[in-house]
Amino acid sequence: MSWSPVWEAFTAIGTVAMAATTVVVIFQNRRQHRDALRPICVLVPEKGTDAVGRRDALQLHKEPNDSNKYFSIACGVKNIGGGPAVKLRLRITFWVNTTARFEAELSPLGAHETVAGPLRIPVFVGNEFTQTEYEWAPGEGWDLWLEYEDLFGNLFHTRHTKTPQQPWVQIGNGLAPRATIAEVAKP
Repeated sequence: MSWSPVWEAFTAIGTVAMAATTVVVIFQNRRQHRDALRPICVLVPEKGTDAVGRRDALQLHKEPNDSNKYFSIACGVKNIGGGPAVKLRLRITFWVNTTARFEAELSPLGAHETVAGPLRIPVFVGNEFTQTEYEWAPGEGWDLWLEYEDLFGNLFHTRHTKTPQQPWVQIGNGLAPRATIAEVAKP
């Protein structure tokens, strides 16, 4: 009996197994490379993340002629991740007026880079957001959302909430949910 066909069969099986293993290793290497370059952006309050510091993170401001109103967020933005954050956006949502959402685009952040606060988000008072709601907004419940992408186009978000019963920073993948706590709680 000749062992040549048996040896060739084992060699072919071994070659297929090595090829499959190489493909798996390549995908794992790519995932590790993406994870190593993932940005993680957080808001750093000037007064700390305790209940008192959170309460004062959102403040009202308006120009003397009362034409330009904006929210001032007494926080800086820090990228604590290993890669740059591009297409960085800051969004405010309110628990009472769930239709009012205000956004501002921020500059890209490199790995371990910090931008000092305060941050400004322009406010347009009108039908969806009245003058009274504008003046009461800092005292109501709110969430601050950071949305950003990594170099590979993957989307991430970070939620910062006024509620002291929840952690200051909650990190997630994909776009930030558009529903607020008040919308989720509705029957």
